[in-house]
Amino acid sequence: MNLFRYYKKAVIYPSLFLLFFSAIYSIIDNYKSDWQTAKSAIIMSIIASFIYFLLMCVFSSTIFLNRFQKLNKNLFWNILTWFLLPFGYIIIVLIYDITNRIKYEFGFGNGFIYLLIMTLPFIIGLWWTFMKYRQKITTVGTK
Repeated sequence: MNLFRYYKKAVIYPSLFLLFFSAIYSIIDNYKSDWQTAKSAIIMSIIASFIYFLLMCVFSSTIFLNRFQKLNKNLFWNILTWFLLPFGYIIIVLIYDITNRIKYEFGFGNGFIYLLIMTLPFIIGLWWTFMKYRQKITTVGTK
């Protein structure tokens, strides 16, 4: 079983999507500020996306723990190895952002949309690959 194939579909492809669409969104957003130019805002958003991408790659590397036979056969361990660290990080980032927006009355505008652009590809990728992985495990296990 090649877990790297699932890892690519869960993390690498959403990361490429993230980098591309965060750059597009930053260009479309037409950022205005007293201390930052539009060009530097685009570069900063790409750097933030890249850092987020790297963190998700590291946190999602627990997918490879499913190579162990004991973890591979158990649904509970599959769920933990697939989702615990990546979703834990996503939930912490979302809660932090939402509480700061409420506390400082920022509202849920462009910044929150940008955060959703950064998180949704990973959520969809992890969930989809987990379902495919479990489907393969159960069909292989029944034969």
